[in-house]
Amino acid sequence: MAGGSPAAMSRSRSQMESTEAGRAPPPVRTRLATRPGLEDRANDYLYDPLFTVSSEQDHAQANIRAILLQNRLLKFPRFRNMFSQLRHYPSFSLVMSTEDPVPPFIDRAWRGPAQRRKEALRRLAASDPSFRPPRDVYEDPEVSGRNRYKYFERPVLPFFKQMPLNAILTAARPSGGPFPAAHQRQPGIPPAQTVGTQTDYRDGEAQTGPYSPDYVVVCQESIPELLTLATLTWGRGLPAGLAEVEMIERAREKRAWEATLPPLNDLAQLDKRRRMVDEMERREWAFREHEIGK
Repeated sequence: MAGGSPAAMSRSRSQMESTEAGRAPPPVRTRLATRPGLEDRANDYLYDPLFTVSSEQDHAQANIRAILLQNRLLKFPRFRNMFSQLRHYPSFSLVMSTEDPVPPFIDRAWRGPAQRRKEALRRLAASDPSFRPPRDVYEDPEVSGRNRYKYFERPVLPFFKQMPLNAILTAARPSGGPFPAAHQRQPGIPPAQTVGTQTDYRDGEAQTGPYSPDYVVVCQESIPELLTLATLTWGRGLPAGLAEVEMIERAREKRAWEATLPPLNDLAQLDKRRRMVDEMERREWAFREHEIGK
């Protein structure tokens, strides 16, 4: 005790006093440091089908982050300046490694433009009757082939009675004759059997609206009136009410008015066409102000 530090002596003295007073010494608290888990891997944005980004900028940021995490920058020493510590005479050079862990046949582009191309083709087919969009070619899912195992999964039954660990079952003894006894024969297989299955279900796969198949406009002189109602969906205009009927009537009047407009190539009636367009715009603005005032 004489050779110890003052802090150790005061600590031992306080423990002795607390023991003499009948109190237990305070417990020693230890703190454990936990390592944070890995949120995602470097190339999940290419391989993981559930990895989703909101825009092309986020996809580019994920690509840059993957390059930085892979640490493809290598240090190559310069023999002339190997022992130099000056900034203008660096001792090494940073070189980007040519070895890429991602194979060259993997497409690094964002998959968003493909969806935008489909939407553009669908709008073009609605506006141009002579245009026929290409048919979508879907890959064979091979349900009855190599991908059959993906459509089955063992159900999780929490109420299933498990076998206790302390139960020991005896092995079946073979019978003396070539044929099993009558009470040992297996019963016949029933023609039908109820089996429980469990499927992978996600909220994103739920169908939120009625199914509407793709359509192709047949070549004709005018656009069908039915295509003008494509914006009406179930819950947003359907079932149709008084407001929707008035909207359809206004659309018919506008199409009839457009048919009475002078052609653009007629320079003599260009001022008349401009006056008619200005008058129609004033009517539409007045109608919108009236609707807002309601």
